[in-house]
Amino acid sequence: MIVHVRACVALLAAVVLLSACGGGSAPPAQARAAVTVEHAFGTTEITGTPQRVVSLGYTDQDAILALGVVPVAIREFTGNRPSATWPWASDRLQGQQPQVLVGEEINAETVAALQPDLIVAVSAGLDQQEYDTFSRVAPTIAHPAGVNPFQIAWQDSTRLIATALGRTAEAERVIGDLEARFEEVRAQYPQFAGRRAAIAASSATNTSYFVWTSEDNRGRFLTSLGFTVPATFDELAGDNFYADISNERLGLLDENDVVGWLEIPGNENAALEAQPGYPALRVGRENRVVQLTEEQGVALTFSSVLSLPALLDELPAEFAAHLGG
Repeated sequence: MIVHVRACVALLAAVVLLSACGGGSAPPAQARAAVTVEHAFGTTEITGTPQRVVSLGYTDQDAILALGVVPVAIREFTGNRPSATWPWASDRLQGQQPQVLVGEEINAETVAALQPDLIVAVSAGLDQQEYDTFSRVAPTIAHPAGVNPFQIAWQDSTRLIATALGRTAEAERVIGDLEARFEEVRAQYPQFAGRRAAIAASSATNTSYFVWTSEDNRGRFLTSLGFTVPATFDELAGDNFYADISNERLGLLDENDVVGWLEIPGNENAALEAQPGYPALRVGRENRVVQLTEEQGVALTFSSVLSLPALLDELPAEFAAHLGG
């Protein structure tokens, strides 16, 4: 049966970043009591310790790998990297090569052939019918109720996945370590506190640009550093997690003290400097724009317990250098 995952289109549109055998398994099982995981479609009971885990969500592999489990298959999101795994997580593969699941339509029979004992679909954007299909293959966990599946805070997704894997102690350790890193960065760069910042990118058509809100994971990265995302962009976004703004209003970027800019690969006019109205921008004249690399943009989109440490090694210093007095 072919299951169409419409969420891929929505996620890639919001990300506006990139174009887009056999795997390993968990360590030997240890006996544990059955656990019940609550999510948007009810509850899933998991007995024993999962050994053959399929990472069906677009970014779920990072949390799974961070907890010491190598999935038997990983969903391709972007970049076509080996084993659909980016450099910040590749060393966690333990030399194994999970099968890569490719496409907007995921064949449930292909997943069944992998003989999974757990399907992690926290960031897959499943609907009820898709969830029902995959849950007939193996116990399946989805996104929490009342939460956009592509906007789950990294702490919440890590804990949810850890509960299913029986690795809650490991989750609390890695979460605590990363939260401590953010605290260290805020102490290192006190000048970020209260200053205004946003992450933005040109649309695919170059007729508008996106600015992600304070409730988006990209915005949360900034606020976790101490910045404030201007309320204007939250208001323009409405119920969405990014504001789609016409190029005629590029001047709104001047509400920021510093701007992080992403580019769409293959779009020759994606740079901020190429946008109509750029010469009039104060943030441009004052060198307050941080141009993110492709890898940094993807890491920010993943906003995972593995990708965020890589960003903390690089971006705070770049923001500080462009922030000015």
